[in-house]
This record gives sequence, structure tokens and C-alpha cells, in this order.
Amino acid sequence: MQPSPLMQFVTAILIIISLAGCHRARELRPRLILHGEPVGDDFWLSAPYILAVKIVSADPQGSPEPIYQGGPKTLQLIKYEAIVDNVIKGDLPNKNIAFFFFDKLDQRPRYQLRPGNRYITSLRDEGGILRSFADARQLKIEVNSGSHDQKDLPLALGPATTIAYILLTPGSDCDLQLFATTLRWPPISSVGPQYVNERLKQLQLNSDQYLRDTACEIAATIFWHRPKCLEHALQSSDSGIRRSAARFLDEDDVNLLPVLRSDPSYLFNKGWSDYIIEMFEIYTEDIRPEVRQAACAALRGFAPQRAVERCK
Repeated sequence: MQPSPLMQFVTAILIIISLAGCHRARELRPRLILHGEPVGDDFWLSAPYILAVKIVSADPQGSPEPIYQGGPKTLQLIKYEAIVDNVIKGDLPNKNIAFFFFDKLDQRPRYQLRPGNRYITSLRDEGGILRSFADARQLKIEVNSGSHDQKDLPLALGPATTIAYILLTPGSDCDLQLFATTLRWPPISSVGPQYVNERLKQLQLNSDQYLRDTACEIAATIFWHRPKCLEHALQSSDSGIRRSAARFLDEDDVNLLPVLRSDPSYLFNKGWSDYIIEMFEIYTEDIRPEVRQAACAALRGFAPQRAVERCK
């Protein structure tokens, strides 16, 4: 049975639209930032759109292209289709999106996004087509915390803190085992230690014991102190966490206390100088009275106007 003239017309229009979309995609030119080039958080966070997405598919578009005429064909245009879990920056109402990225095939590491996984990514608009904010490299922060309710995000605190919230807060469909085993400091340097500490303390209230104990171990490791939760971690069902907690509690720390008393600023590199007060406040939570006293003394010296209940 032959299709009707109307059906033939509609089919022809769809083919033309599809070909036009492919043609537009093939006209995209790369904005290359290679691995090792010095761009920091500020660059990625300046993108018009910052999203938490779940990648649905990653489809190569055509054949690899050379970076320069006559050069090796090392650039492969990839079309990603994704579901938007959360909008961190920008006005993007669509829940289902497609965006393009030039993958550099001979670069290690590669910056491809894997279907089925969640990521924080940054995008821009190029002639009505969504593009990764850069090519060869892209913002690729893996999210193991599931999806989150948009209204719960601390958007007023800025993209960096919002990303930290997503990475450190279990969502509605979070695999708690995976989340706990991949828990770490958020890979955004502009997030302050106080916020990270507060999120880790919130995780220490979770009903899942392994997650509680892991959050405690992470806090003790990254802040180089001994929080009270270590005493509970000694009873963990995980033998590795029990050993780690015992090691923290048994170690005779010959570094932190003397430095806190003599030259507290020595503890922090230049990049952390803005957060030195926050770190002293974290040290006032240490289970050792002498460390708490030294931290309070340092805090009074650096910020006498900063009232800390534990130092009164």
C-alpha cells in the first residue's frame, strides 16, 4: 500500500529537518582546552548553564576531524542526550536536552560522559545549539548522590556551594553504599571548609550506619582533627572503619597542637588563607581539650569579634 501524498509530504519535511539539524551540528567548531591547561573553577562556573544531568546516550556524529588542516583526525564530535536533574545556573526549562562536545581521541585522560551516569556539567549556547562550555576538556564532576529536589538547592549561596550540596547530600534515588564509598571533598576549591564540615556532620546523623561512620572518617581525614563521632565509629560494623577510628584516636599527634599554639597560620597554604578562621572553628570541635583550648586561643587572636559558643 502506497503512503498518501500527505504522509509523503510530512516524511519529506521530517527528513529535511533532520538533515538540517545534522548540518548545523557539523558546522560547530571546537573551543579547545587541553588537559593540563591552567583553567580553574572560575572558568567552568562562569558558563551560562551549569546543570546536574543524567546522561542517556552518547552518539558520535560523523567521522573524526583534524584540529588543523592536514593534521591527524583526533577530534570526534559527540552528541549527548541527557535528563536534567537540577539547574544550578541559568534558565533552562527543558528536562530533556541534547548537547555537543568535541572529544580529543588521543588525549589522556579522556573527558567523555558515560551513559547511565550523573554529572555536573557546564554548557553554552551556540546558534541555538547547546554545547559543552569547552571542548577536549569539559566539566565532568561525577554525581553519586542521585537526584535532588530543585527547591532544596542552596542556589542563593552560588554555584560552587550548590554543587557541594548535591555531592554531599543523598538524593531520592541514591545508592547509599556507592555514595559512601565515593565520599570525598567536593572537587571545587572555592567551597569553604565550614560548609563541607556541616554537610559531613549532617551525614553523621543518617540512619545508615556505614554512611554515618564513613562521613566521620572523611571529616577526620580532610580536616586533620579528631571529631567526637570517632568514638562511635569504633563500634562500626565495617572493620576498616574501626581500624581507622582506632588509629586516629590512638595516634600521638605531634604536629597539630604545637603548631596551633606557636604559629597557627603555618597550618594553611595561601589558597586556604581566606578560610583560616573557619578551620579554627572546626578545631574547637576536637575531642581533645588541649586542642580545643589552642584553637580558641588562635581564634581569639585572629578574629576576636567572632563569637564561638565552645570558646566561652
